Amino acid sequence: MSNFNPLSWLIVATTFAIAQSVGAVGLPDVPNAHTGKQLGATTTLTDALMNGKYDLWFRLRYEDVSDDIPAASALAGTDNAELLSLRTVLGYSTARFHGFYGRLELEANTRIGSDKALNVDDDLTFPPGPGGSRVAEGYSLIPDNEFEEINEAYIGWRNPSSGCTNTPGGCNGNTTVKLGRQTVIYDNHRWVGNIVWRQNHQSYDAFRIDNTSIKDLSISYTYLDQVNRTFGDDSVFDTWKMDNSHLINVSYKFPFGKLTGYGYLLDFDDNPKTPFPEGVGAVGTPGIANFDSDTWGLRFVGKHKVSETFTLLSELEWATQEPGNDAGPTLSDNNYYNIEVGGAFKVAGKPVVVKLGHEVLEGNGVNAVQTPLATVHAFNGWADKFVGAPGGTATPAGGLEDTSLTVVVKGLIGPSKLVFQYHDYKSDQTVGGVSDYGSEWGVLFAKPVSKRWLGLVKYTNFEDGGDGFSFDSEKFWLIAQYRIK
Repeated sequence: MSNFNPLSWLIVATTFAIAQSVGAVGLPDVPNAHTGKQLGATTTLTDALMNGKYDLWFRLRYEDVSDDIPAASALAGTDNAELLSLRTVLGYSTARFHGFYGRLELEANTRIGSDKALNVDDDLTFPPGPGGSRVAEGYSLIPDNEFEEINEAYIGWRNPSSGCTNTPGGCNGNTTVKLGRQTVIYDNHRWVGNIVWRQNHQSYDAFRIDNTSIKDLSISYTYLDQVNRTFGDDSVFDTWKMDNSHLINVSYKFPFGKLTGYGYLLDFDDNPKTPFPEGVGAVGTPGIANFDSDTWGLRFVGKHKVSETFTLLSELEWATQEPGNDAGPTLSDNNYYNIEVGGAFKVAGKPVVVKLGHEVLEGNGVNAVQTPLATVHAFNGWADKFVGAPGGTATPAGGLEDTSLTVVVKGLIGPSKLVFQYHDYKSDQTVGGVSDYGSEWGVLFAKPVSKRWLGLVKYTNFEDGGDGFSFDSEKFWLIAQYRIK
């Protein structure tokens, strides 16, 4: 790995405290209908603007990458990268006036020290494309660049609850509408997320409506106009223009778990910054992984208390993905499966969760299941071997079978979280002689220092399977976070 002094960075960590939501490891489900508690109603527009609430978020992160690249490879000499950066976010949400409210969130990332990484900003150009740009830069990939942007800017509306007048207090009804630039997350980020792991979060220019009128039933619909990606304005991959794209998510809570049905219909419009068509999945372009598609699926998350000392955890999901609209004529349907079982119990008084999972993203040799809007880092290992150079998902054409083990232990050192995960990667079909992608193990330790300070250290080690899929890689992160929300 690149040269760094662990002691000095531990001092930085204790000085700043730490980072990123611990949930970025196997992200937990989020409520699909955004109709939770909001700021109270006011009688004048001035009061609504003045009686809002601000939030603040500082995240300092050091990342170190070490790739074992063979000397004969075209990428030889780009083995390492390291980057220290500070993410700063300032947001403000107004109170409500006749049900209406607004939110504005400013987001920026600042490099500290020298830039020793391919950041996917103006250092990635066409020509020469991702590979040539990496060689020209002389470093491995860390896609956290400098930027300043508006991450959220929307107007929302919440209907009052039955009989509620327009006075300060509750008035939290069952329908919420949002219009503008906003965060959109469904379920566990697998299909739609905000890429919370990177320093620039993904947001959406969209219209969204949520309803919970019927007990235990949540209905959500989002119309997408544009995806504001994680690379900033200087990157050719700054946005995805969308055309007639829809996100549908309906869930029902049973006593034994939650069942969700969804449909994610994506139609990518061309980006004038890139020299290739979007949404086609054309062989030989960096956009090969992402194509126009209709994905329909079912997901079940269960939690059953077997005894006073053991709770059974389960997660079952199936989906089918059909190429659509501008997708190439040689592309065809593939299925997605995920089975995860585990248990929650205590060892020496410490809460422990153990999960075994088997996830399949089918491939047919031409195209595979892709999840371009997902927080991909939370799935299939922290080394990001299945993320494309221009971001987004990059499931190989032979598909992916990921068998995993996750162990979570809480409370080892006061309030804290220790996570260990192991992945074994195989192809769904052998393509070009590649069937064994490799294996990966990683460990994370996070500890809140106070209500607002959090610290995190994280490491992952990927070993290639020897079939020529990739190369061995190690990654290390040290994060410190301060947050008011």
